[in-house]
Amino acid sequence: MTLNKQAQLIRYQDCPSTPWKNGGGNTKQLLISPINAELTEFDYRLSIASISSNGPFSLFNGIDRQLVILEGDGVELSIDSHEGEKQINDLGAEERIQGDTDTTEYKRLTPIDSPFCFAGETSITSQLLGSDVIDFNVMTKRGVFKAHTQRLNFDGIFIVEHAAITNNNKSEHHNTADAPIVDLLCCLDTMTWEHNGKIIKLMPYDMLIIRPGEDIKLVTTAPNRLLRVTITACKP
Repeated sequence: MTLNKQAQLIRYQDCPSTPWKNGGGNTKQLLISPINAELTEFDYRLSIASISSNGPFSLFNGIDRQLVILEGDGVELSIDSHEGEKQINDLGAEERIQGDTDTTEYKRLTPIDSPFCFAGETSITSQLLGSDVIDFNVMTKRGVFKAHTQRLNFDGIFIVEHAAITNNNKSEHHNTADAPIVDLLCCLDTMTWEHNGKIIKLMPYDMLIIRPGEDIKLVTTAPNRLLRVTITACKP
């Protein structure tokens, strides 16, 4: 749904669901660039996956990944540290595992945890801690693009004005040293978007793409949560 040349709303319910080959879950792709890219040649990709059983992560060579648990009890990741030297050292997410020997490290992720960064080549097996899990995935081609993923909370009015984030409780300014290729907000709760005199209801997992210079105003009557993803080009 394109509302003008800048703002774009992606409805989660309209994104097709693709079942995994191993039957352990399914994925809804929210965004991929280039638009018709295959999973072996994209520049960046955002998706939401439902995990219903234990199993290994798919491998993505040359891809940096970020993972956020949205719903469920969470997962425990078994991480092959043999791939440690390939772990990400320059991503904006707050959690990463570093390994330097041929050992297995373990990481628990729940819906309250920060985004977890890892290299797509890393051998990881996921085990559910209880109920099925829904997670948010960001993938970027290493050395070409990088992503910064953060959890945001607000109550009342939330405004994105160019590169600044403000609401009635606090103000946060995103680092603008690198101009973003694309800036995105993923809603984790129900809220409304005031746009060009219209009030548009946003449902959980709907996503707004904010183009440079675009102003966004979100309104809620209860505490709400967002994910903000900023994708930038790597410096040559």
